[in-house]
Amino acid sequence: MKRFRFKHKETIATILVEDEKYYKVAANTMLKARKEIENYISTDPFFLTTLEPYDCINAKGIVYKMCRAAKIANVGPMASVAGAIAGYAVEETVKAGAKFIVIDNGGDIAINSDKELTIGIYPTDLAFKIRGRICVCTSSGKIGHSISFGFADAVTIFSEDCCIADAFATALANEIKEDFKQKEIEKTLNSFWNMAKNYVKGAVVVKDEYIGFVGKIPKLVKAKVNYDLITRG
Repeated sequence: MKRFRFKHKETIATILVEDEKYYKVAANTMLKARKEIENYISTDPFFLTTLEPYDCINAKGIVYKMCRAAKIANVGPMASVAGAIAGYAVEETVKAGAKFIVIDNGGDIAINSDKELTIGIYPTDLAFKIRGRICVCTSSGKIGHSISFGFADAVTIFSEDCCIADAFATALANEIKEDFKQKEIEKTLNSFWNMAKNYVKGAVVVKDEYIGFVGKIPKLVKAKVNYDLITRG
């Protein structure tokens, strides 16, 4: 396994691949995805700023996927941008022949792995054991630069669709309020599941000393987290 750091404008990612040639495929695909998004923003600046679902006129490719995910999760299309880019890059790299690739785009992780991986949840000592093709997207009301109206330490969504996972991570994180304790978190998760169960595999909420989950999530274990491996700006 080889580890690479990719940085271009706002996109800062860690890419794990079996061979350097697949890093080049992934990096070029991420640049292509960014270019598509930037070109669309140049013709429709509201796409960049709206925090609500948006009818994207003549949207195609990755922009269309972002707009679709935004409508399903009831958030703005840019809420899914990191997951969208990571997921698209993994898809294209697998098409190019990669058997193993992981892209961590600032906490939104797209995975295609024939090996079992340990994926930690920052800022906890918890981790998931993951194998196969899946997207693991996380939003926080306390950490990072992304817009959130909630107060969760971490909200993690599992889905086969990275756009969907990222959008729903934002949507659920927005609902976790400052005074929430176990009862309120459970109620919010149940309400979320009624809306999202047809699109995601499961969700985990971490807030203060509380942790809640719904749906089918990977095996959860205690883990020693190496903070030096976290993708950060």
